[in-house]
Amino acid sequence: MPMADGSFVDVGLPYGPRSRLLLLHLCSEAIIHQSPIVEVKDSFTAFASSLGLATTGRNLNTLRDQVRRMSVVVMRLAKQKGQYIDVFQGPVFSRMRAQFPTESSQLSLWPSFVEFNQEFFASLQKNAVPLRLEAVGALKHSSRCLDVYVWLAHRLWRINDAKPVRLKWTTLRFQFGRKDQEIKSFKRAFKTALVQVLMVYPEAKVEIIKGGLSLKRSPPPVAAKKRLLLA
Repeated sequence: MPMADGSFVDVGLPYGPRSRLLLLHLCSEAIIHQSPIVEVKDSFTAFASSLGLATTGRNLNTLRDQVRRMSVVVMRLAKQKGQYIDVFQGPVFSRMRAQFPTESSQLSLWPSFVEFNQEFFASLQKNAVPLRLEAVGALKHSSRCLDVYVWLAHRLWRINDAKPVRLKWTTLRFQFGRKDQEIKSFKRAFKTALVQVLMVYPEAKVEIIKGGLSLKRSPPPVAAKKRLLLA
């Protein structure tokens, strides 16, 4: 993260539910306004309030911290298309503008706007899937719940009608857990999250089977024209 004197300080990686809510919000704003430049402060404050998140005091500082962390993230994404794979790798944002309020509060800044990397924005325009705002609000307490909900929203409607997808617990642990996590512990935590996700996404055809999950083609959470929030 840049300082007023031109030097940089390590701010760490984004983490937790708030970082996910932040990215969902920024992606949604970019798609709604069809612009890679997104105003942050006022729009996210209103968004956080709509989800019942406090935007004053300690909680506001936590939100600011996640904005700073997100601003320096570099991602690597891959998508298989038949016999080949498309790979994107680079920063999520190409530009950010923020002011330093005082000499003593340089790290309490809040960016006024961010600009998505053009490749990331183009991919977002092509692949974004609408999510239910009320579902995101119901799952805002849990990083894993949000991750599973977004994953199913993207995955289920792309499945071939005649060919359900089966995923092993070890595969799911690789995506949603840690390599060193005991498999029984992961299964217990994942099942708890899945129950909550299916409550807000009842259209999802997901079944727990021996050894993992079975996924069947399902409609997306929201019809494409009703864009309340986008992943």
